[in-house]
Amino acid sequence: MRPADGHLARSNPFSTRYTRPGAIEYLFADGQSAGALARKLIELEQPAQIVGPHGTGKSTLLASLVQPLKELDCRPCVFSIHDGARCLPDDWVSEARRSAACLIVVDGYEQLSRWSRFWLTLRCRQYGWRLLVTAHRDVGFVTLFRTTASLPVVQAVVDHLLPGDGTLITSATVADSFSASGGNVRETLFALYDQYERQHAGR
Repeated sequence: MRPADGHLARSNPFSTRYTRPGAIEYLFADGQSAGALARKLIELEQPAQIVGPHGTGKSTLLASLVQPLKELDCRPCVFSIHDGARCLPDDWVSEARRSAACLIVVDGYEQLSRWSRFWLTLRCRQYGWRLLVTAHRDVGFVTLFRTTASLPVVQAVVDHLLPGDGTLITSATVADSFSASGGNVRETLFALYDQYERQHAGR
């Protein structure tokens, strides 16, 4: 299908639906894999954490771990703590029990109040659930993985989203956006969304 101006209709590859956690696999810079990380988590006998700065792919990594964990017969129940929240949903225990979970995952753990953290740990012990959390800084659990951002990884993400097309988004554009965002992958992709819109409109 072609629009009225004759240009090939295409959606922006940096749209949220293509870059949100779960839409794209986490890209490891050191040769690790989601499967290997899932096995490492299963071997741990205490709460674990994924630590890294804002926008370095913690939520994306969690989404990439879900299927490998299920294949290892470890059913995760994931709760995302949004900005401003200080506690888990009121029915989180019931939800975890209904899903027959063996692993509770809390994305954004550091936002929880001390009381909520206490009850989370207590319930996990009570029901025999493993616990995995993400945080921007060390919260005292065993570190499963540290997420970091690097230009080569960001370029690999761009190449995945926009294969074979270095005309609209060049490597120099990626590098400039990455630098301007202070090394934040999420913000880099937001900036490239705007850049793609401007470039594509010009064509």
